[in-house]
Amino acid sequence: MADFHFIRPWFLLAIVPVAIVLYGMFRQRGGKNAWEGVMDAHLFKHLEVGKGGGQRWRPIHVLSVVWVLSVIGLAGPTWQKQGSPFAEEQAGVVVVMKLSGSMEATDVQPSRLERAKFKMRDLIEARAGASHALIVYSGSAHLVMPLTKDGKILNSMAEGLSPAVMPTEGDALVEALKQAEVLLREAGVPGSVMVMADAVDPSQVAELAEVDKALPVEFWAIQPARSPVDKGLEEAARSRGADVQVMTDGREDVEIMSKVARSALLSVEGNDGSEIWQDAGYLCLPVIVLLSGFWIRRGWQ
Repeated sequence: MADFHFIRPWFLLAIVPVAIVLYGMFRQRGGKNAWEGVMDAHLFKHLEVGKGGGQRWRPIHVLSVVWVLSVIGLAGPTWQKQGSPFAEEQAGVVVVMKLSGSMEATDVQPSRLERAKFKMRDLIEARAGASHALIVYSGSAHLVMPLTKDGKILNSMAEGLSPAVMPTEGDALVEALKQAEVLLREAGVPGSVMVMADAVDPSQVAELAEVDKALPVEFWAIQPARSPVDKGLEEAARSRGADVQVMTDGREDVEIMSKVARSALLSVEGNDGSEIWQDAGYLCLPVIVLLSGFWIRRGWQ
């Protein structure tokens, strides 16, 4: 119970007017009944509800409990967390894919670019129901698809991509990251960026500071599994406090990057995960409903 607290503690202030009203009712109840002045005492004691018959629980007592329980329920007592069923679906991952000539290298089959598309498809499948977007870059950056939960459309749009569709050759990684930052901000959802590239121009590393540091950026090296990682890519990842995940022949890298995307979401939300405090106020409802049923009894209204 060390974690016990109220989600909406300001509702506890409602105890004050409740206490005042109940105090007045008890005080009035404890005073002399007006009927005692118009009938004989030996008759009155047999007619008054709750006196002489052994009744301990009166309407005012039950009303007190109902009111207090209602205030506690509204304040939202809680002591444990639960996973949010919607957090993963609301989170967005913006895939930033390099589309320069070097991605056509065939040191991985069928090519680095095609393998990147395959990995993106696997990632979308692993995060089924979540939102994804795609930005490609070379000498300039371009939005291919905004955030969508329809992975089939995104994969279809990626199919026809090649370096030939880019207006200029180069490495505009910073421009692509800025576009991703704007995309997530305008969508109003938490999320992260996943860069799929074989290398990063060292000139881009110094400019990465221009991108919001709070934006989680992860790097996925599209290259042969046993080859050394590009130095520029390593420096870019280091500047963002991230690691470089090297592409594997199987799905190990996909599973890792899916978990990384989730971890990035938790970091953005500022709590220990997509977990939220479980509101236990609903536990008061059965008792409130049960006690309210007493008002159907004669004499309680």
